[in-house]
Amino acid sequence: METSQDIKETLFSASQDLLKAQIKDIQKQLIDLQESSESEEKSSAGDKYETHQEMLNQSRNMLHQALEKNKLMLAQLNAISTKKMDKVEEGALVKLNIGTLWVSIALGQISLDGTTYHLVSKDSPLISTILGLKEKETYTFKGRTGEVMEVK
Repeated sequence: METSQDIKETLFSASQDLLKAQIKDIQKQLIDLQESSESEEKSSAGDKYETHQEMLNQSRNMLHQALEKNKLMLAQLNAISTKKMDKVEEGALVKLNIGTLWVSIALGQISLDGTTYHLVSKDSPLISTILGLKEKETYTFKGRTGEVMEVK
């Protein structure tokens, strides 16, 4: 059976791989966009050219924002500990009645060996509610009471 540290390290590695792939994809899109911009020649219909250039600029800005966000998330991920925790804090693997969470970065879900892990930021509303709680302690979130079943 895998230890909590093994699970965290696998989640860490899978998250890193996912973010690096997203960064690489965004960088490729930026290169493609640059090539498209350079190959576009100004036609006699100047408005059409200007509109096309503006659309390229907007796309470029969106891609740059996404790239910076992913780089920031990767840096945040790299700062997270995979050691065993005894309370809900950044780096903790937390089992609730609604699922298993890894308090790390807001990256969504990753499935390992038939178990789905939800990667959530310590700043998420749910984590803010349960931050500092230990196993068997209860919490109320959005009018519902729950229990921290396990913290690793």
